[in-house]
Parts: sequence; C-alpha cells; structure tokens
Amino acid sequence: MKHQTLNCHKSKMGLLLLTIIGAMCSLLILLEVTSVWGQEGPSQVSSSQISLIVQNPSFGWRQSNESGFGDAANTSIGALGIFDDRMYAGTWNENGAQVWRTSDGHEWEDFTPTWPITDIGVFFAKPFGSHLYLGVGNESGGEIWRTDGTEWEQVASGGLGNPDNYCFFAATVFQDEFFTASGNVPPPFGSGNGVEIWKSASGEDDSWQQVNSDGFGRGATFPDVTMEVYQDRLYVGLSRPDTGNAAHAELWRSYDGMTWTAVFTDGLGVADNTHLSSMAVFRGKFYIAFRNTKSGGQLWRSENGTDWEMVFDDGLGNPKNSRPYGLLPYGDQLILVFSNHETGVEVWQSADGLIWFPINQPGWGDETAKFADYFDNGAVVFKDSLYIGTIEDPEGGRIWQRLHLLYLPTTLRNP
Repeated sequence: MKHQTLNCHKSKMGLLLLTIIGAMCSLLILLEVTSVWGQEGPSQVSSSQISLIVQNPSFGWRQSNESGFGDAANTSIGALGIFDDRMYAGTWNENGAQVWRTSDGHEWEDFTPTWPITDIGVFFAKPFGSHLYLGVGNESGGEIWRTDGTEWEQVASGGLGNPDNYCFFAATVFQDEFFTASGNVPPPFGSGNGVEIWKSASGEDDSWQQVNSDGFGRGATFPDVTMEVYQDRLYVGLSRPDTGNAAHAELWRSYDGMTWTAVFTDGLGVADNTHLSSMAVFRGKFYIAFRNTKSGGQLWRSENGTDWEMVFDDGLGNPKNSRPYGLLPYGDQLILVFSNHETGVEVWQSADGLIWFPINQPGWGDETAKFADYFDNGAVVFKDSLYIGTIEDPEGGRIWQRLHLLYLPTTLRNP
C-alpha cells in the first residue's frame, strides 16, 4: 500500500513537472507583434504563426525586405537612415546603387535618384535640417545627394575635387553643421593622400569646406572611417596602412570642427587593432570597437574621450568575432554587431556595457550572412524596432528586424 501511494505521488509529481515544463516552454514562445502586421496582442496570432516562429532559426527576428529587394545584384545594404518618419535603405550594386524606403518597416518602395549607373554604392544616409543626405561611391569621385522626401539633388561630385575620394563614407552633425569623411583610396589603388573631412552649414552645392589636412598630415588611410560626437567633441576613427599588410587604428578629435588632435595613433597599444570599426555613446560613456582578426574584436570605453578601459579583447570568447562593425543604443540596451566570416553575423546586447548576451543565432540561421552594419552605417532604430542590414550577401542584401516580444499567458494547474 505504501508502495502504491509512493507510485501515485510519483505519478502526480511527474504530471506536475510536465505541466510546469510545458508552461515554461510556453513562456518562451515569443509572439511577433509588429505594427506592420497590425497585430495588437496574442489573440491575433495564429497557431501556425507560433509554429513558424518556434521552428524558425531566426526566432525573435524577421526579415523586413525581400532579399536584395528582388535583385541579387543588390549585394549589400550599405546604409540605413531615418528621415521624415520613413526608413531609407541604400544598396551596393555594380549595375547602379538603389535607394528604397518604407513607412512601416514592411512595405518598401523604390526611391532611387536618376543618377548614373557608375554610382555603385550608398555608404551613409544621414538627416540634416530638412533633407536626408547620402554618401555615394563613384570611381570618378564620390558624390553627395540629398532629398526632401520628394525630389533629389546632387550637392557634391567628383570627390569634391579629388577623384581618389572614391566615396563619402561617414557623416554626422556637429555644432549645427554637417560633417562628412571621404573614403580615400591608398596606394596602389589611389593617390594615398588620406581621409578628408568636409563640412557645410547648409548642405548646398558649393558650400563645402575641407577642415583637416589630408590624412591628418600623416599620409594614406583606408576608406573605412567612423564618426561620432561625444561631450561636444567630434571624433573620427580611421585605419592607416603600415609596412607590408599591416595597419593600425587611430582616433582623432576636434572641439571646433577645424582644429584636430590625435587621441591615439597606435590602436591603443594593440598592434592587431587595425581598424576603429564602430563607436557609440551609451549611458554617458563613449564606446569604441576595434577590428582585430588575430585575437578577436575588442571593445573599449571612456568617460572623457582620452582615458580608456578595456571591456573585452577576445570577440566575446570567439576570436572569429573579429569585426565588431556596429554599435548603437537601442532603448536601455547597447547593441553590438559582429561580422563573422565563418559562422555568420552575431548580434549582442548589454544593459551596462560589461555583461553581454547574444540575441540572434549566427547569421540569423544562415552562415552565408557573414557581414552586417558595415562600419556603423547599416543599423537604425525605427518606430521602436531595431533594423540591421547585411552586406556582401549572396542572397542579396537583407534587412533584419528585431521583433517586439510578448509572452503567452499561461496557467499552472496541479493535476
């Protein structure tokens, strides 16, 4: 009798454990509640949709666009930007770059300027005043285009007098003026005179003024440049070729947009920190990330822009996370986007900048999605959702949306 009672208790306990486990699983079923689909809550999500989410390796995310916007030659989402309550996406395409836009993050329309097919890449999309500005690549010299949401106009061409300024790669607003950095090509492919920083108070044609000496007076630089504003200083991160195949990361800053000083020119003392690949301001601290293909990407932070502490130096435990190409605040989290050429893009988040958690499966379940948010230009927060664009994607550039997430209600019952 005692044995039967024990079995009965075991049976009930087993059922209870199964019920609890089932309930816990249901708590992990996150619902897609996006304004795109017009869903207001769990009651409007079907069981088939739930099944799709659970089985999908991109769980917690959804693809916002058709790959390459239906054109595989759009290999990359080179830039994402927000203007006038719309999200804009600029592509890289050897047959001519394209610009697309959406008002809801789901339905996209082609909004490409009537530019020449030799304009083959969009590198930034930044709002300033009453216009959205695009930095464009052209072998005859980079261009800058702008739109008021209706019409397009070209406001800079020919690399602003230097055809070796292949593109205008990065941009930001500082002290009510628009600043942009050229993507200047080093030898043996170009002149090797180094990055040029230009500014304009209006963004109009013929209003541009160069505000640094070429390459900050130190010679050739790679085209990949990052820009950020912190504590009323403008910062420019760059990579400078060294002997052989080596390079080293540098950081420069200015208090007035005209006078520049080097914060460091040696990758913060780490020889393999070749590129300063992304920057962000989060909870009052300034974060910078380094491309390091030897030991893994590094992240550092500062409270004054000159004294630095290391956050991590090993790609968050994976040396193949060597390219931390994206940093941006998202709500109360800091987002970090690793490009990983073996297993695919990894996205991590942190509430304090020190403790990090992954929030996607590598490559969103596709290891061919190896690169994203290239040098801080391909991720935005739009209508409270995070969007990240891929580059050099064999499927065509994809834009991934982090979903608004809710938990299914559950009831625990003792059988």
